[in-house]
Amino acid sequence: MAIGLKPHISFCDVEGQLVFLDIEADRYFGLSPAAEQSFRGLLADPASPDPAFPALASPDPVSPVMALIGHAQLLEMDAPAAPMPCPARASGGESLLDRLEGSDHRSNAVATIAASLNILSIRAQLRLRSLASIFARLRRCKSAVRCWRHAPDEALAIVAAFSASGRLLRSHDQCLPRSLALAHAFVRAGLRADLFLAVRLRPFAAHCWVEHDGLIANDRAAHVDSYQPILIL
Repeated sequence: MAIGLKPHISFCDVEGQLVFLDIEADRYFGLSPAAEQSFRGLLADPASPDPAFPALASPDPVSPVMALIGHAQLLEMDAPAAPMPCPARASGGESLLDRLEGSDHRSNAVATIAASLNILSIRAQLRLRSLASIFARLRRCKSAVRCWRHAPDEALAIVAAFSASGRLLRSHDQCLPRSLALAHAFVRAGLRADLFLAVRLRPFAAHCWVEHDGLIANDRAAHVDSYQPILIL
């Protein structure tokens, strides 16, 4: 018997507190102290679930683990793997924006408009489609790439176009559509791209960005270092 997370759930440990992301419900959430303690016990020893676990059919759960399965829909039986938190990224790291500022790369009007249209398309999709379906599409696009290319100049040109699009489109509080559009632009070019979704506490905030070959593509290390990744696509 294996107990694991539902496939649409991910989580991380931020400053000693567990934070969960449900992409089907498009929400972040935490657990009660009792439920978190039980969940941490499951993390420590996934082979030994709560002793009350076999009573799952009971309409009145008597343990936090049962509540997580029957009410929060957090866990499932016969999962392929035990729950694992999203790994933390190494702090620091170079940003392609820093390279861009130190280079002579400038986006032309055609590339800037194309990047802007891609962002607008993702904005529309986020209004019309579920977050789960949008993330699934990015996964499919990435899995369809047979061989990733290494093309630093081309990657920098893509970053330049998306950076320049900030002059045409509002960029404040738009990290998700901008990062999704940038990730797709990299993948279409056969360039590796990882979408990071992350959170921080006190006060709670969520953020996302793209990394290409270990380089931050559309943010700065000083900013992303304050966030703990909760999902990497």
